[in-house]
Amino acid sequence: MKMISLVAVVAAVSSGSALAGTVDQFGTLTDGYGSAISFDAGTGNSNTNFMYQNQASNGGFLTMGLSTQVHFGGSPITNNGADTFYASSGANQSGNPSAQPGSGSWAFKWSVTFSDNLGGSGLDDYRMAFRIEGPSGGSWGSLNSAFATELNTSSNDYENQQVWVPSYDFMQVDSATAYGPTAAGAWSGLGYNFDELGAYSISIKVWDNSLGNMTEVGMLTMSTEVVPGVGGLAALGGLGLVGRRRRR
Repeated sequence: MKMISLVAVVAAVSSGSALAGTVDQFGTLTDGYGSAISFDAGTGNSNTNFMYQNQASNGGFLTMGLSTQVHFGGSPITNNGADTFYASSGANQSGNPSAQPGSGSWAFKWSVTFSDNLGGSGLDDYRMAFRIEGPSGGSWGSLNSAFATELNTSSNDYENQQVWVPSYDFMQVDSATAYGPTAAGAWSGLGYNFDELGAYSISIKVWDNSLGNMTEVGMLTMSTEVVPGVGGLAALGGLGLVGRRRRR
């Protein structure tokens, strides 16, 4: 899998729009023209249960989406139908023999696509950054444009749609080591314990660089809350906190 220097934020905050008048939506990924967007980052990954946002940009719509899903046989993921996902605790190192303890049993995914009324695609001049903030205050990634990575529209490269699980090596390396192509100092490290109870805030920010001036297009943030085991999810459901759409 190709690594890209994206930036995400994980915290117990409501997602917000970077630009005035933008409305966050939840459900099947849908572009600004009302057409469903397929999620092509490997098999078994659905385009449903996404928090997403459409931004009018460059003669079309840029669609940003975030979601949380189960990782290698973990417990089911639930959500509040708006901007928060609930995952059971329990470390899972499946799929990566070099994973560290505390890899977590959940995964997060994102989608950044562009559509126009001619059915074209125009992400070649867009940049994206990604950041995660954890319950203990540690961070992974940066939303600074200096750390943004160019998006790619090649049919064989899903840099604009991907699923990451906490057991991946690069999520367990402090950026001070300048792991791979990553710029040193982009994050402080979470202790890389994604099994820690509490809320992780995951954010993406996108810029349009078609004029060479890195104009911010939008930002999207979701919260993934890790609760104690399957019983924790059941308790949330009993309190009416799971599967409830937030009033807007």
